[in-house]
Amino acid sequence: MEAHRLGPGKVVVLLDSNTLILMASGAIAPSMILEAINSRFTPATTSAVVAELERLAGAHGKRLLGRRAQTALRLLRQMGVEVLETESRDADDSLEEAAERLKTVGARVYVATSDRSLRRRLRRRGVPTVYYRSSEARLEADWWDAL
Repeated sequence: MEAHRLGPGKVVVLLDSNTLILMASGAIAPSMILEAINSRFTPATTSAVVAELERLAGAHGKRLLGRRAQTALRLLRQMGVEVLETESRDADDSLEEAAERLKTVGARVYVATSDRSLRRRLRRRGVPTVYYRSSEARLEADWWDAL
């Protein structure tokens, strides 16, 4: 993992596939993440999330979800999102693993996801999350005692 570039003092936002797809659809802009956490950040994701997007892009091809997954993959490259390698092949597990690794090297880590079960798992580990609140068309940060 590229932890040396994302080490002490860095603010890292790990992006889940659902957040990337929302970005591809235009519902979320990177500036919304900046507003939610009130800090400059380095966007990152995991190779398992990229693989999940590639599967969605291939399996759903020309359907809306497939097109958005393809757009999300292009966005990753355009935004210069760091892709971190993890042991886990499951996207959710890989985000949890990457968050823990980054925390151990002193980075402030957030995970941007709309997945409730993943948010709950991360909350138990003290990792703050950022999620899309569709009723207000904005991102919100879950802080709790994570910081």
